[in-house]
Amino acid sequence: MEVHAYPTSATTPVDLAAAQQIAARYLSVTDQLDGGIAQLVTEFDGGFVVVAVRGPVPEGDSPLPPPVIGGSVGVIDKATGAVSYWPTYPAALIAEQYDEMLRTGRLIVADDWPTEDELEEE
Repeated sequence: MEVHAYPTSATTPVDLAAAQQIAARYLSVTDQLDGGIAQLVTEFDGGFVVVAVRGPVPEGDSPLPPPVIGGSVGVIDKATGAVSYWPTYPAALIAEQYDEMLRTGRLIVADDWPTEDELEEE
């Protein structure tokens, strides 16, 4: 399996503040779902997992709310700023799988985002 990622206008390498800006621009779910959705950005070795959650993002050691089913889980690559989309799995599992994709060369960063015609062909 290969993972396809799409370019952003991010300055690289991406830090947490830039990841939050990329998430707001490229991974926003507020238009798709009812209000009360927040984005939880979690850093790991290769990037940042962005998970849509209901309600405010907790501070400190508070338990995390569950991801929004049918919501959005994405990864922002630290080295390139590219965005990829993932199933609604826990952030730790996504991070583990993403780092494996990086180690094995199975992350493909596209030159551009797919057009609507290309999406319809899939």
